[in-house]
Amino acid sequence: MDLQTCLKTSLRTKYQKLIDPPAGDSLLPPRFCCRDVSSFSDQHDFRHVDKSDFHTWAGFSPVLLGDLLSCDCRHRSSQRTVITVGVNGVGKTTAVQRCALDWAVNRDHHKIHLLFPLTFWELNLIKQKVSLMKLLQMFYPDLKEQLNARSLAGNNVWFVLDGLEDFSLPLNFSCPSVSDVSEASTVDVLVTSLIRGDLLHSAHVWVTTHSSAAARIPPCYFLKQAELQGFSDPQKEQRFRSIIGHEELVIKAIDHVKVSRSLDFLCEIPPICSIMANVLKKHLNPDDGYKITPLSLTQIYTKLIEASKSDILSKLKKLASLWLEKGNVMYKDDLLEADISAEEASAFSKECPLVLTEETGLKNTTVFRFGHSSIREFFAASAKLDTIVASQDSSLSESIQRLVNEAQESVEGKLDLLLRFTFGLVKERRLLEPTDGLFNHTKRKILENILCSSAVSLLHCLREYDSQAFLVQVRNYLKYGLTSGYEPMCWSFLCQRTRNFEGMRDTFELQVSMRCDEKLLRHLPIILKTRKVMLRFSNLTVKCCPALAAVLGTKESYLRVLDLGYNSIGDVGVRILVDELCSPNCRLKSLRLPGCGLTSHSCEDLASALLLSTTLRELDLSRNELGDDGMGKLSAGLSAPQCELETLRLSQCNIEHEGCGYLAEALEENHDYLKVLDLSINMIRDDGANKLCEYFGIWQLSQLEMYHCGLTAWSCRNIGKALEVRGCSLVELNLSNNKLEDAGIKSICEGFYSLGRLEKLNLTRCGITSYGCILLAKVLNQVSSVQSAEQLEYHGVELSELDLSKNCIGDKGVYALSAVLRNPYSSLRRLNLSRCSLTERCCADLAAGLALRDSPLWELDLSGNELKDKGVKKLCVGLRSCHCQLAKLALRSCSLTSKSIDILTSALKSNQHLVELHLMGNKIDDSDITALLELINNPKYALQTIDFPAD
Repeated sequence: MDLQTCLKTSLRTKYQKLIDPPAGDSLLPPRFCCRDVSSFSDQHDFRHVDKSDFHTWAGFSPVLLGDLLSCDCRHRSSQRTVITVGVNGVGKTTAVQRCALDWAVNRDHHKIHLLFPLTFWELNLIKQKVSLMKLLQMFYPDLKEQLNARSLAGNNVWFVLDGLEDFSLPLNFSCPSVSDVSEASTVDVLVTSLIRGDLLHSAHVWVTTHSSAAARIPPCYFLKQAELQGFSDPQKEQRFRSIIGHEELVIKAIDHVKVSRSLDFLCEIPPICSIMANVLKKHLNPDDGYKITPLSLTQIYTKLIEASKSDILSKLKKLASLWLEKGNVMYKDDLLEADISAEEASAFSKECPLVLTEETGLKNTTVFRFGHSSIREFFAASAKLDTIVASQDSSLSESIQRLVNEAQESVEGKLDLLLRFTFGLVKERRLLEPTDGLFNHTKRKILENILCSSAVSLLHCLREYDSQAFLVQVRNYLKYGLTSGYEPMCWSFLCQRTRNFEGMRDTFELQVSMRCDEKLLRHLPIILKTRKVMLRFSNLTVKCCPALAAVLGTKESYLRVLDLGYNSIGDVGVRILVDELCSPNCRLKSLRLPGCGLTSHSCEDLASALLLSTTLRELDLSRNELGDDGMGKLSAGLSAPQCELETLRLSQCNIEHEGCGYLAEALEENHDYLKVLDLSINMIRDDGANKLCEYFGIWQLSQLEMYHCGLTAWSCRNIGKALEVRGCSLVELNLSNNKLEDAGIKSICEGFYSLGRLEKLNLTRCGITSYGCILLAKVLNQVSSVQSAEQLEYHGVELSELDLSKNCIGDKGVYALSAVLRNPYSSLRRLNLSRCSLTERCCADLAAGLALRDSPLWELDLSGNELKDKGVKKLCVGLRSCHCQLAKLALRSCSLTSKSIDILTSALKSNQHLVELHLMGNKIDDSDITALLELINNPKYALQTIDFPAD
C-alpha cells in the first residue's frame, strides 16, 4: 500500500465520527465559508461577532474554505502559509477535520498529494527533540514503513497546524532553523522552520488560530489570510431542527432567538447555537401557541447549568476562575487545581457535553475543554459574584461598579462577557433593586463614552438585567427633549445606537409574492421590532391573529401601528387581538381594520379594548357591516372615561341616524380626546348630524369627514354654529356629495365670520351655484387686524384648501373667487374647480389673480371644463408673470389641441415655479409634446412632470 493510500485510510479512521455523529450531536455544515481579510482583530470574541451596534453591516463575497487549499504550489518559499482565523467555537478544528475527511474519501481537494493534520495541543506533549519524520510517525504510526524524506519533498504536500492559540511554546522566527526532515530539534523550531520554508520548501502550511494568537506569526510568511465565518441563517435552522425535531417548536425557538438581535448574532457560533437550541427545547411548550417569552443570555446559560445537579458545578466555577486568562485546553494536572479528578470530569463530560468536553490524543493523553469559552466566563462570573457577596470589604454594588470601570478601560473588551453575565446573575438571584446606584452609574458611563464600542458592551449588561433599560429615557428625550444634564448630541448617538441595538424598523410590509398567513408567521421577530406594520391586502385570515396578538402582548414589542385592512380577519380574529390589546404590556396606538368582514359582534370586543387599553389612540373600522347595533355596542367603550381615543374612522359602516345618536351620546360623556371623526358614506342624514352637533359639539374636533351622508342645508345650520364657537378647533371639514346647495353654504359662511379656523374645506358635488361662490368669496376676503407692540398686522381667513369640483358655479362663480386670489392676505393655496361648467371667459380673471404680486395659489385644477385653446391663451398671461407662484396646474379634458401646447411651452419658459402639468384627455398627439419634454430635460426650466395621453 503506498503512502497516500495508507494516510487516507488513517484519516478516515480518525475522523469517522464526522460521518456517523453520536446521538444528540447535530450535523456539521457541508461547506465552510470564509472571507478574505488583510488584518486580524484582537477584540474579544463576542465584541467581534456581535454586530447589533450597526443598522447594516458590510457584506463580503464568501470564499469556500476548499478554495483556500487550491493555492498554486509554485509559491515563493517564504510565503506559503495559509492562515485561517476565527472566534472560539466557530468551527476551525471541525473545518480542518472535514477537509481532511473530504480528501481521505476522495470527495474533494484532489490536487493535494499528502495532507498531515497536526494539533498544537498535542504538539505541547512532545518535550524531547524530534525530527519532522519522527514527529509524523508519532502522529501517524501506520505510516512508518511508507514515510520517507523523498515522499515529503514532492509537490502538493500540506501540513495543517490546528489551534495555534493552544500552543504553549514560544515561536521565535529569528532562531536557527532546520532544513532536513531527519534532523532532530524542538517542536517550536520545527514549526517555525516549516512556516519559513526552510524545511520542505515545496510544501504548503495551513494554520488555524484565534485572532489574538495570529500575531505570533509575522505577516510576511502569509500566502493567504482568511476569517472563518459562522453559521448562516439556514445553517442555524438546520442545527435547531437536528436538536429540537418538533417543527412548531423549531420555528418558535428561532423566533425567540431572533427577538434579540444580539442572541441572533451569537447563534452564528455553532456551540452557542447548540446551547440555545437545547435550552429552548425544554423552555418552550407547543401548547403556548405563539406566546413570546424571550430569555436573556444569562437565563439561557443558567437553564443549561441547572439541567445538571452534579456536585462538580461548584468546582467548575473555581476552575473557570483559575482558567479565565488561559487557553482552552485543560490537562489532568490543571483539573487538580480545582480538586477535580479526571474520572469525575470524564463522567460529567458524558452527561453534559455542552458544558465540558473530553478529547483523547497523542500518547493517549486526555484533555478537557469547556463546551465553549462563554461557558467558562459564565462560571467565572458566578464565582466572582459568590466571592463578592461573601466578602465584607465593600458592598456588592460598589464592587460591580469597579468592575464596570475596569471593563470600560479594556480596549479589547476582555471583561465584556464576564460583566454581562454578572449583571444577569444579579437579576436572577435578585441581589440588587432596580433603583440601585449601579445602574445609574452604568448609564452615566454609557453616555460619557457613547462613541466607544465599550458603550455597546455596557448596554448589553444593562439589558441583561432589564430588557427595557434606557428605553424610557430615550422616549423622554425624543418626546420632551429631556437630556438629564448631558449634551443633546450624546442622546442623539444613544438613540441611534439603541435603535440599532434593538434592530428597530420604521415600517414592515409583506412582499407581494409572500402575502399569506404562512409567510407572515415567519416574520414575527421583525414585526415585534417594527413600529408600523402595514398589511393591507395581504391575503390574511384569522390564522395569523394569534401570532399578531402574541406580539401585541409582548413587553419587548415596538409595534405601535397595525394596519390589517382588507384581510379576512372577521369577528373571531378581532376577539383574539382584543385579548392582548387589553394586556398591560400592549402599547399599540393605532389599529386599522377597514374591510375586514366585521359585524356588530366585533364592536362588543372592541369596546372592551377601549375600556382597558391605556395606549390606543386610533381605531379604523371603515367598510365593515357594523350597523346601528354595532355602534350601540361600541359606544359603551367610547363613553368610558378610560377611553382616550383620538381618531375614529367609521366610513361605510351602514350606520344611520340611530347609530349616530349612540355615538353622539357616548361622546357627550367622554368628549375630551376625540379629534378626528370619519362618518363618510353612512346615511346618518340630518337627524344624525344634528344629534352629533347637539350632544357632542363638533367644534372640539380638528377633522370631520361626512362625505355622502345624506345631509341637506338643515344640517349646515348646526355646523355653522359650531364654527362660531370661540375655541373651535375644526381645521378640516369634508361635506362633499351632500345636497347642501347655496342655502347650506350660507349657514357655513355665517360660521366663518366669527373665529373660523378651517384650513381645508371640501364641498365637491354639493349643488353649489355662483351665488354660493359669492358667499364664500366674501368670507375668504375677510381681513382681521391685530395691533402688536411694534405695528398693525393684518390676517386673512386661514382656509388654504378649497374643493368646489363638480358644482355648477360657472364663470360668474370664478369671477367672485378671483377676488380672493387678488387678496394679498389670502391663505388659499389649493383650489379645485374641475367640472364646474367653466368656459374660456373665466380664464382672464384667473390669470389676473395668478399674476398678482405675492399670489398665494400653489395648485389649481381646471380639469373637465370647456376652456379650449382660447382659455389657455388667457391663462398663460398669468403664468408668464414673474409673480406667479403656481406649482401644479391640471387641465385634463379641457378640449385642448396642439395650439395650447405651443402657448404653454412659451409661457413656461418664463415661469420659474410650475413643476407639474396635467394634460390627459385632450386631443394632443405625442409629437406635440416634444417641446414640453425639452423643458423637462433642460435644468434651466422648472417643469418636471407632465401627462399627455390623447383620448
